[in-house]
Amino acid sequence: MIFVSLSASFKILKEADRDTKIKQITLEAFLDKPTMDIIKRLSPEGIAERKKNAETDFIKHLQSDLAALAAGFDSPRINAADKCYNLIASMKQFVFFDFCSLLRKFDPEMKEGDFFSQPKLASVDISILTNEISTFLSILPSFDPDDDWKTVFEILKYCKGGTDVISLAQWNSMLMGLKDIKQSKILDIIDRIATGNPILEIKATIPHESLSASWLENKTHDVRKVISGYAGSQRDAQMRTLEQVVFGPLATTRLTYYTSDKGKILVDKGLEEYLFAPSLNHLCAFIQEFLSKEIHELCDILLVRGQWSRIAASRQMSDGFHKVMDLANNITRLDDSLAEDGSEGPRLRSSLLRVDRDKTQIRYINSIVEGINTEAEEIIKEAMPHIIIVGKHFKMLMEDYDKKPQELIINWKELASVSRMPINQRIIEAYKKINYFVQLMTLGTQPLQT
Repeated sequence: MIFVSLSASFKILKEADRDTKIKQITLEAFLDKPTMDIIKRLSPEGIAERKKNAETDFIKHLQSDLAALAAGFDSPRINAADKCYNLIASMKQFVFFDFCSLLRKFDPEMKEGDFFSQPKLASVDISILTNEISTFLSILPSFDPDDDWKTVFEILKYCKGGTDVISLAQWNSMLMGLKDIKQSKILDIIDRIATGNPILEIKATIPHESLSASWLENKTHDVRKVISGYAGSQRDAQMRTLEQVVFGPLATTRLTYYTSDKGKILVDKGLEEYLFAPSLNHLCAFIQEFLSKEIHELCDILLVRGQWSRIAASRQMSDGFHKVMDLANNITRLDDSLAEDGSEGPRLRSSLLRVDRDKTQIRYINSIVEGINTEAEEIIKEAMPHIIIVGKHFKMLMEDYDKKPQELIINWKELASVSRMPINQRIIEAYKKINYFVQLMTLGTQPLQT
């Protein structure tokens, strides 16, 4: 009856939280101290403490520890941990084999968990035992009395709060009996007779779980998530600061449909989001509030009235400015495409109404949004080099104004006389505004480095 009582003794192997702990303890039992120190530093508590203390280069240190952890897992110790856990997995297969169901074939009145009543075993037709015998044979090859069961039982004892599941001596005694059964091949012979197949071979079900690989993958995912979240919060804080510097109290949401608020329904349903909505709105606001006003006025003074010694330089600045201004129409067309009478809006709204009951709409919606995102990204990618060119020319003009003699523009005094404010100060402010805007757009469009 010892087999029937096994599932009760090894109940901890059925508990999900205990199984997680068993995996953790098994792995840690084979790791060296330097690797354990890294794991401690990368624990949720360790990471929280480092973050709280505002550790310098917090993300870089996490990335470095993660790389060191991966290197520490490349060792014979890890193979030993995997082997040990697979012994536990083999044990789990065995102890939760339905012995009671098998014995009920011989005594239908047998009750599970009744270890005191004497069973009344009767002979049965061998054909009704073939399934159970085949299953039992498939798990037997996993056992070897010479394996390191001592470590297995120490781990289980620790996870059970210091109590043995059963004695190691009792387990080893049972393994010797199982070894004799396996070597005798008596069950193989019975199974072949029962099935009428003299060459029947039962394939062994041997656990081959890579405990270390799955644990490292999960740990890496958790740490990457922390890094991404921290990097994201840092980026968001930087973007808020740059938004304030560039736009001040001005509203930066200028589009009607391609906005983060309108795209919230997509995020809530787990669909593709309006990835470049914040950046495209920033670009639209920058064109409307600065390029079309202050910078346009400055360019009129500098490019129309200015006498440039290098015509090519003035042409580059003019081309850059006008090419960005021309993109305003592209931004409007993209936004209008999502309107109720736009090219994409009706299709998108119709599919969103059906997506909860028709999951085939997910791919269709995502393809529409991906197309819009690609178009938005292309507008931004086209605009930024031209904005940078304009900014570089403002920097050249700043430097030229302070030169003695001035070289790039030869009639600075005339230009200063027609400007409503000191022209050198306006150029400096325009350059700063463009420089901060480029930083804002770079943060908003580049993926987080994790």
